[in-house]
Amino acid sequence: MGAPHRKGVLRKEMDPEAAAYTSSSTFDREIYEATVYVNIAHLRALEKLGVISRDAADRGVAVLSRMLRERVELPPDVEDIHIYVETLLSKEVPEAGENLALGKSRNDAVVAAIKIRLRERTLQLCRQLADCIQALLEKSVEESATIFPVYTHLQRAAPATYGFILHAYAVRLYKTLPAFRKVLEECEESPLGSAAVAGTTVPLDRQYLAELLGFRKTGVNALESTASREFIIMAMSALLTAAVVLSSIAEEFVLYSSEEFGLVEVQEELAATSSIMPQKRNPVVAEVMRTKAAEVMGLLTSVEQIVCRMPSGYSLDLQQATPKLWSAFQELESSLRLLAKLVKGVSVRRERALYACMPPVAAVELANHLTLKHGIPFRKAHTVAGQVSRLMAERRLSDEALKQVLKEHGVEVGLGVSEVFEIMDPVKTVERYAVEGSANPRHVVKSAQELLGELVKIREWLENESRVFRETLGLLLR
Repeated sequence: MGAPHRKGVLRKEMDPEAAAYTSSSTFDREIYEATVYVNIAHLRALEKLGVISRDAADRGVAVLSRMLRERVELPPDVEDIHIYVETLLSKEVPEAGENLALGKSRNDAVVAAIKIRLRERTLQLCRQLADCIQALLEKSVEESATIFPVYTHLQRAAPATYGFILHAYAVRLYKTLPAFRKVLEECEESPLGSAAVAGTTVPLDRQYLAELLGFRKTGVNALESTASREFIIMAMSALLTAAVVLSSIAEEFVLYSSEEFGLVEVQEELAATSSIMPQKRNPVVAEVMRTKAAEVMGLLTSVEQIVCRMPSGYSLDLQQATPKLWSAFQELESSLRLLAKLVKGVSVRRERALYACMPPVAAVELANHLTLKHGIPFRKAHTVAGQVSRLMAERRLSDEALKQVLKEHGVEVGLGVSEVFEIMDPVKTVERYAVEGSANPRHVVKSAQELLGELVKIREWLENESRVFRETLGLLLR
């Protein structure tokens, strides 16, 4: 396909290999619809300006609307979607197509298209995030009283519940939502009218252009609007934050389903076996999922390195950043769908989990008891609890040994081994947790229900944003 803009200063056609090397046709499919909408809006702006007739604008919009209905793959020899649209439109409606670049550069048009598509993808991703958070919260309520160990330094730290752990991951994912809200805000600024780099002498109505495409404001500096890609870095940073959470919970599923831990069992539908070792039950979905933070981080690092070497003003380097954005979305979207399935299907080996929480895991509760009930300074109580814990581990704890430990530290309380075991009982310990945010099942359920209520509001907002955006773009086709 010929390039209409090469007929001036350049006399030769571009080398085919060089054309393919620099073409974005293979990944412009992601902004295909958005680019068509941008050009429809620009035709209406040119009509409003009196540059093209109403008839030419209407016929041009009809051609572009057909492109939306009958989507085609871009020819491999075309530079990009923008040139493809201009060439096609010029053949069918010359008055519209041959004026399509008046006051509009690919530089401002591509930013507008990316922001439109990014807005769509972000709204979609937020709905998937909400689905995943809901799955975690609902399961956390269901498992709120299922005793399960929590770890620090990968050592058993305290009795808790499986629901408490799932609730923690729900909260972590929930806290990523404001970052995506900020991405949506960045997508509300229109670059159109900025043209290539410094604005244009064509008196386009920038606010009119913005409103046609659902933008809520216009950029204040044409140089920044056309060449900055911080909004892409912001989006990918939000994706990375969510991917870190997914990788973390995936790591827990991998560890806890191993024979060494034996705390959970991954459902067969999301596991695989070995081609040579028939006894294996490998948590392959979780294994792949825990790579996603690294993969998204790699994509983000690539974009940051592309952008940080750029002087102000557009260069084709920026073209190479955009497909990495879409790849990052794909990595997270597929992971969110599968995480929701994992959460719903993973089962806890309850007896093993309870055993993992047995004394002396709750040794700190003995220290708390000595301080709160008998007024023993906590550091001294902590030392006593540590020595008692060691005796338990060595299977040497007896009433006499306990009495000796207490005597050594000047702790004059009547305490027997049976009472120590009761103080450290995991079920009773979890029920005694007194502070909001603790693993106490009542607190977990209360917080989960509150967050589920917030999710309802978030879904309503997302649905309204999506509906208004679709309706706005739909009006362009009338």
